[in-house]
Amino acid sequence: MKKRGYMTGRSMAALALAAVMAVSMTGCGGTKAGGDATQAADAKTDGTESKKGSESGGEVLRVGVLPLSVGVPAQYAADQGWFEEEGLNVSLEYFATGAPVNEAIAAEELDIACSGFASIYSLANADCVWLADVNTTGGMGLYARSDSELVAAGKNLAEDPDIYGSAETLKGKQILEPLGTAVQYMTECYAAKFGLSPTDVEQVNMEYASAFQAFQTGEGDIAAMNPPYSYQMEDLGYTKVCSFEDATGVNMCDGSFARREVVENRSEDVAKFVKCLVRAMDELQDENTRYEYTKKFYTDNGQDFTEENLKKEIEDRKYVGTAFMSLDGYKLGEAWLAITDFLVSAEKIVADNAPNVEKSIDSTYVSEAAGITIK
Repeated sequence: MKKRGYMTGRSMAALALAAVMAVSMTGCGGTKAGGDATQAADAKTDGTESKKGSESGGEVLRVGVLPLSVGVPAQYAADQGWFEEEGLNVSLEYFATGAPVNEAIAAEELDIACSGFASIYSLANADCVWLADVNTTGGMGLYARSDSELVAAGKNLAEDPDIYGSAETLKGKQILEPLGTAVQYMTECYAAKFGLSPTDVEQVNMEYASAFQAFQTGEGDIAAMNPPYSYQMEDLGYTKVCSFEDATGVNMCDGSFARREVVENRSEDVAKFVKCLVRAMDELQDENTRYEYTKKFYTDNGQDFTEENLKKEIEDRKYVGTAFMSLDGYKLGEAWLAITDFLVSAEKIVADNAPNVEKSIDSTYVSEAAGITIK
């Protein structure tokens, strides 16, 4: 597998941009809706679930989180009592996907969020600030049946030696995936590797769990999967034809963002929240601590997992603690730039709003929390 730095640069996205055409993708927090998360089994019908945060006095800081890796550090900090130590009155509100998080941010029902791919729509459409990367998003991939012609075509790209397929074997294939998420971006960049546009493949909108089940019954030619389903696909003997990183050329991170009004009016509270978040990510670098806590966290939130798959997820999805942020070349929110280009090309972000994404990235708070200067 090719070795990569933290980010390969925007030139990799240009290939995808040249071939990307508008497709049906739902956005978030504006005129479109979408998210990159599996649904929690115990989520309410409106997509939210209140959970205890801290009980310090003062104005409540309303924080929206997903029941995934990105949500673990905030809940961990709450359970350790760190928010209370800082004098914060934090209320954690759980959401099934990123779409309702964006809606709540836009409606000013949340102050801060810890979310995934869908966050970009809030950064573009709303007046928000990207505060911190929380975890890398490794483990995503495109899977085909091992006897498919796509796999039989082998690996034919000199610059991408780990990618299976060819233009002839990919064209017209049906791909099962939740539209409007990171895996659709992966799919379309994968197609672009072979000079194909999104209209050259059939993208069928299915949530991960539904796509996983449908693929096993013979539906679709390819399934775009996120952990833990991607790990289960491998366990069942399906072939990963492409990873997210190889398809897109970027290493994406889930993370935390806030409404700009909150950042401006409650700067001290925001700084304290980010401080606790970084503290949690640093403590969760210990594999045993992270494993045991995440196991409880997923159980509490009704998430399906196996112990082996949880170990794989921990290996693939690193928390962006102080050590990670100290790596040469690390830049806060860098992957959003290439992804914004893609979404503008796909007409899912208005071109006039695209500069808002880059402007939203503010390393002030995470630099202060980590005690280092971050670009």
